[in-house]
Amino acid sequence: MAQETEIQLWQTVVPVEFVPHVKDRTESQALLISTRQGAGYQIIGGQLAHAIGSRATHLLMDFSQNACAIRYQIDGNWEQLPPLDRETGDAMLYALKQLCLMNPADRRSAQTGKLGLKMGKSKFQLNVQSQGVPTGERVLAKVEPEKLPFEKLADLGMRDKMIEAVKGQLNAHANIVVVTAPKGEGLTSTWNIAVDAADKFVRDFQSFEEQSKPEPEIINISSNYYGGDTDMTQLDMLKRMILKEPDVLVFPELPEDESLKLSLAQASKLEKSIYTRMNAPSAMEAFSLLVSKYKDSSTEIAKFMGGILSQRLVRRLCDNCKLGFEPPPQLLQQLGIPAGRVAMLYQPFIPPPIEQQVDENGRPAPITPCHVCEGRGYLGRIAIFEFLVPGPLLRDAILKTQDIAQLHRVAKSEGHRGIQAEAVLTVARGLTSLDELKRVFSKK
Repeated sequence: MAQETEIQLWQTVVPVEFVPHVKDRTESQALLISTRQGAGYQIIGGQLAHAIGSRATHLLMDFSQNACAIRYQIDGNWEQLPPLDRETGDAMLYALKQLCLMNPADRRSAQTGKLGLKMGKSKFQLNVQSQGVPTGERVLAKVEPEKLPFEKLADLGMRDKMIEAVKGQLNAHANIVVVTAPKGEGLTSTWNIAVDAADKFVRDFQSFEEQSKPEPEIINISSNYYGGDTDMTQLDMLKRMILKEPDVLVFPELPEDESLKLSLAQASKLEKSIYTRMNAPSAMEAFSLLVSKYKDSSTEIAKFMGGILSQRLVRRLCDNCKLGFEPPPQLLQQLGIPAGRVAMLYQPFIPPPIEQQVDENGRPAPITPCHVCEGRGYLGRIAIFEFLVPGPLLRDAILKTQDIAQLHRVAKSEGHRGIQAEAVLTVARGLTSLDELKRVFSKK
């Protein structure tokens, strides 16, 4: 009986408000009223409110025969929550699928849906994917805030000196600028903020986007759509816009071969600039991938490459509970930090197991977790950036070898600071820990 009255996490918070993706207001209200009559409406409203309040960016629900296992992704790490019984989980999912205009009765097919959320004054977009699996069903919900918590490159953790170098290339002429990151490492946000950092008031920016995948609006960048019902290919649209003599050609997805050739011709003859983005593990690998992908244009890519901005996300130490320690000289030597340059490094405070939380007499003395980070030791994430500006030796080498280690040696000889060195600097600044660097950089 006690188990039946146990308070669930979804019951501990004020539920979110739902804003279905239905244009007609009457239809939207009808959908909300019909869904509210089901038992799952309050459950999903509370579960999503709890997820957002916990700073979760993803909510994963795994349905098995008897239960619904729930995990949150917080600061890039998955955390297990208490499971729901199958009846409660099913009711919650039925309501969620209804609100996302998915088919609640279909538990096998792959489905996707969207839903607007409001929590206080904050607005969010929820993207939902469901798929039947051998053990039942798996549902992934991604929470995206309407307003990003950062607006400038400095907000993402970029050093002032690098900001100057990035802006220098963004505002140069006759060059290519590439923004890259591994999949799931915040590429879209960094791309939007980097492009927004360019001086768009004295030059004309034209963006080329698939009609089915429009980009968020950036002030003073004109969007040109192709595909869908436009009857235009990317190349058609590019040719049309080139007649208006834009200064910067923006490709949120890697351009098609012929589009790139035409854009490079514009860079060569008329000093136009090209911006694009891609997923890649590092700046050098992005450079190498571009050269190998566009073999016919490889020489021009090597010649006009202005800079490649790459990033990796790491958890940021909680300023309220992080612990400082004096690094031994051999550790500083391993990190390449000159002796005497850094007096203190920091690590997270992680409470010992509960059985070890005792006083000097061996009596239980539970440690109160940090109220800011809730005992995680980390709060939020920060990006470690690398900005590769190729020198003449690297431009020559990239056309002769795909050996990343060799290319890194060439870049280093020309003064490039790799992402590993930037990562150590982030530790030296007290922003993250060595253990976190090991975790992130050991990921494949």
